[in-house]
Amino acid sequence: MNLLQRYRLARARRLCRLPLQQRLLLQPLPSPSARIADLEIVALDFETTGLDAQRDHVIAAGWVLVRGDRIVMASARELRVRSASPDGVGQSAVIHGILDSDLDDADSIEAMIEQLLPELAGRTIVAHAAPIERNFLAALLRRMGGVPLPNPFVDTMTLERHLLEGSGGSVRELHGDLTLDACRVRRGLPDHQRHSAGADAVAAAELLLAQVAQLGGAEQVKLRELC
Repeated sequence: MNLLQRYRLARARRLCRLPLQQRLLLQPLPSPSARIADLEIVALDFETTGLDAQRDHVIAAGWVLVRGDRIVMASARELRVRSASPDGVGQSAVIHGILDSDLDDADSIEAMIEQLLPELAGRTIVAHAAPIERNFLAALLRRMGGVPLPNPFVDTMTLERHLLEGSGGSVRELHGDLTLDACRVRRGLPDHQRHSAGADAVAAAELLLAQVAQLGGAEQVKLRELC
């Protein structure tokens, strides 16, 4: 860890009032100079009732471990989460296909956090449009007495933009050039099950590895080149 990471981690420990997170914040963070080949990265995806982390709710979470240049499929998880809204999933069901009836036996948000947090401890987190996952996770942790994670986040959407523009291309925002599907098609990755938190997490992990390959491969690319 560098000096700034040490400061952020120490500050997070001082402010955290969530016992589970307090213990996990004892683990060091990955160094920006670490090679991807030497890292464990968690690809994360949330399905939500909207995009406002202060008002909307997480109704599904999916994640999978990436170890170096390999996706550990045995680690893949997907959990449905009971909506905390009295209105249920509302119109968001049109996007993710999850109905209120699908959440009857779902986990509580606290149970989801208890399973997810240990998987994230001391690891880099990757997501497509990562500010969504980062903001929702921060909001959830604050409500429980925790603090936003000091972990490094990699956004495959932002990385794709940099790779496209760095090679002389242009991004057409209104044409959806940076959606997860569009990025995968551009790199010859196969179709995947859309709007499933678990499948989207694996899809983001596959995209990350394709992007790392373009940059020179996991043995050469360092974490700072992705963030």
